[in-house]
Parts: sequence; C-alpha cells; structure tokens
Amino acid sequence: MIWTLLRLPCTVVAAIKQLVARTFFLAVVFSVITWSSILLYGMFYWSYIPKSSHLFPVHLHFESRSCPEGFCDYPVANVTVVRPGYGEYLARGQRYKIYLDLEMPESDANQRIGMFTVKIDMITETGEVVRSSLRSGVLRYKSAMVRLFSTLTYIPMLMFGSAEEKQIVSVLLFDRYEEDYERPATQASIVIRNKFIEVYTATLKIYADFTGLRYLLYNWPLCSAIIGISTNFFFVALVALLSWHRLAPAKPRRRRRLSRRRSGSSARTEDENVSVSGESLEDEEQPDLVKETIEAQEAVVRRRRQRDIASIRNLGIPA
Repeated sequence: MIWTLLRLPCTVVAAIKQLVARTFFLAVVFSVITWSSILLYGMFYWSYIPKSSHLFPVHLHFESRSCPEGFCDYPVANVTVVRPGYGEYLARGQRYKIYLDLEMPESDANQRIGMFTVKIDMITETGEVVRSSLRSGVLRYKSAMVRLFSTLTYIPMLMFGSAEEKQIVSVLLFDRYEEDYERPATQASIVIRNKFIEVYTATLKIYADFTGLRYLLYNWPLCSAIIGISTNFFFVALVALLSWHRLAPAKPRRRRRLSRRRSGSSARTEDENVSVSGESLEDEEQPDLVKETIEAQEAVVRRRRQRDIASIRNLGIPA
C-alpha cells in the first residue's frame, strides 16, 4: 500500500507526459493534413481557373486602304495577346467575350459620322487569320436641350477639368470566342472603318465566360474553397489513417506471431518430451508384461494338465 502511494506521483507524471505527447502528435498530424489539403486545392484552382480578364491598350494609327473613292486612311492597331516567353494569355478551350472600349469626345464630328464599323482579326503566329468579326458602334444620342442643361449643370467641373464631355462606346466584337488548341492566336488586328472618327483612347478587353465547375469556383470562391478543402482533408486523412494502420501495428503483430510461434514450439517440444518419456516407460514396462503373460499361460497349461490327470484317475487308467 505504501509503495503504491509512493509510485502514484510518478504514474501521474508519466500519464501526463504521454497525454501531452499524443496531443502534440495529433496536432502536428492535423496541421500537416490541413495545410496539405489547402495546398492541393490552391494548386487545383490555380491550374484549372484561368485569368478572368485581360486588358490591352490599343494604339491606333492611320493606314491607307483601298475604298471606292480611292484611298482612305483608317485607324488601325495590332495588339499582341501573348507575352513573349510567357506563353498564351488566353486559355485554350475557354470561351471569352471580347470588347473594344472607345473613349470618344461628344464632338460635332463624332455626332455627324453616326454609326461606324469595327473589324477584328485574330491572327496566329504564322499570320493565319483564325477568327474575324465585324461589329458596329455609335455614340449615345443626346438632344440639343439635354446637352445644354448637362453643360450648364457640369460647367464648374468642366471648367476645372474634373469632368469631360465624352462617352465610352463599348463594342462587343466576340460574344463566344474560343481559343483553338492547334492554332492559338497571338495577335489581334483592329480596324475602325471610318477616317473621320475621333478617339481619345481605345482598350481591348477580354473577359472569360466561365461555365460549369469553373463558374461555381469563380463566383462562389468561399463555399467552393470550404467544400474543396474539406474533401481533400477527408481523403488525405483517410490515406494517412490507412497508412498508419498498415505500417504502425506491423511490429506488434510480428512480435505476437513470434511469441505464438515460440509458445507453439515449446508446447510441441513438451509434447514430444512427454511422448518420448511415455515410450521409454512403455519400453521399460514391456518386459514385466511379457513375464506376466508367460506365467499366466504356464498356469493355464498346468491347470489343464491337472484336470486331465484327474479325469484319467477317475476312469481308472494309470497316469
């Protein structure tokens, strides 16, 4: 009893150490599995979801082209959609919407030209045109009265330069442009088919049109991340648990098998010793049995002889 009380603190300390070690081990395993799940989801998201938007400045210049009246100067521009040495901007197999935003002043010239046409050609590295589009655009109409009141309202800001009399005309060039796997486009050739148009700046905008799983991952990133990381955590934890169950108990099993083999071999040796000792005892007892059987047979023979002699005497025949 006293010895048990003296050993109680040591037992408690050992139990606490074991609990702390197990807790630390479980915390390390949990953190490793969690960060592995996050890393796997991040790698999948980075490789599966392409960039959602691309903006390219369009530097227009005038180029002579043939027209019915002779030679016309159209503003044109060549936009590179591939960074040299970095690969394609656009993901192959992904649908895109391509816009051309024109920042145009509300000048009399732009009001007079009315509708204008924009043409775009998607060109490969070899100069082959893979897709073309021809779309029109126009300034938003404002009556003279609306323009007068708008000017009077914003005249202080117009005077100090914080506001401008301009409009941004967005021309949809492609609503479902899909990059070709074998012939990816490297350049976009843009032509505005009106030589009198006045433009401040032009920007080519390419937006990814996500569908299916990409749409869910892009538009609901938090829910998708929670579901994806949880799924990865489940499978990684399952693999870790199966690996632990497969590798960790291997030594105790071997020890049990060895102990069982040793106990079986010892039992066999004991049985063999018992059988050998029994055989030796039988061998030792065998001569006594033979003697007893011989003596019994001799006694039987003697009794038979005595009976025969007695019967002969009764008949009066001399023995």
